[in-house]
Amino acid sequence: MNEGASRLAPRPAARVPQSRRDRDALRRERMAAPLDFRSAGPARPRPRPRPRPAGTAGRSAVRTAKPRQVLTAWGVLLMVAGPTMTAAALEALVTGDAHWFFDLVFIAASFHAATLVRRRDLLAGVIVPPLAYCCGLLTAVQFGVMRAGGGLVGQAASVGALLAVKPRPLFVGTALAAALIAARWAGMRSAAKR
Repeated sequence: MNEGASRLAPRPAARVPQSRRDRDALRRERMAAPLDFRSAGPARPRPRPRPRPAGTAGRSAVRTAKPRQVLTAWGVLLMVAGPTMTAAALEALVTGDAHWFFDLVFIAASFHAATLVRRRDLLAGVIVPPLAYCCGLLTAVQFGVMRAGGGLVGQAASVGALLAVKPRPLFVGTALAAALIAARWAGMRSAAKR
């Protein structure tokens, strides 16, 4: 085999065809072999490996990149409303009220969903958090937090009273999600202009 030949497409030994029949045979042999796009020239020196930071000696040298998971609008709704309603139910059962745990879970879920929402559904990252917060408050009302009475009107009055008492987490969670969505949108616009 020649020096630059690959394993998939071995090149024939260097010979000079003497007759037309030999030239045709050599041409057919070359056309039947798979294409080899590697250079047949002298081998290039390999780059020196970069020194690894301390503590990474046991890790694999080749890292596979995981595809980034993205959420649709319905995925954002489930990702924000699910933990928010669960936190509201747990806190209402344990403390009898919806305080800081419910608020922190809502803010964290809103921010995390805004990081994962796909580009086509960026607006859902801003629209869903207020709806999920109201669902969480309705869940807390179902578990006896600030219940104003029975029926649909009583539950709506209870949710309105809770919104009046606790507006800050709603504004903080929605503002953080909106800021992140705006930054992602601006990044997409600048990348599209390049």
